[in-house]
Parts: sequence; C-alpha cells; structure tokens
Amino acid sequence: MLTAFQGQSSEPAGLESLVERLERGEFDLIAVGRALLSDPAWVRKVHQGEYGALKGFAPSAMAELV
Repeated sequence: MLTAFQGQSSEPAGLESLVERLERGEFDLIAVGRALLSDPAWVRKVHQGEYGALKGFAPSAMAELV
C-alpha cells in the first residue's frame, strides 16, 4: 500500500498461489482494497472466473479515498 502513495502501480496476478497459502494457514485475512478501488466489479469478475478482465491498480485510484 505504501508504494501506491509513492506512485507505483501494479498488475493483476493469479490467485492460485494466494489460495494455496490461505489453505496452508499462512494467514486468515486477505485485503483487496487496492483491487476494489481500481475495479469495483473485482468480486464479480473473480467469482465468475473472468481473471483476464481484472484491471491493474493505478495510483490515480488513490484519489477515490479523498
């Protein structure tokens, strides 16, 4: 999150390794705040398997917080 304030963006990544780590018990909470700022339909797209339609995060989305 700090890198977003420094102007760095990010691209969508696969969820497979994230799910594996969650199933191994490495953590019990996953935040998707930046994803939702850039793509409000993120949950629907992931639920429907539309991974190619996910949008990357752009620092300009931080303006939504003010």
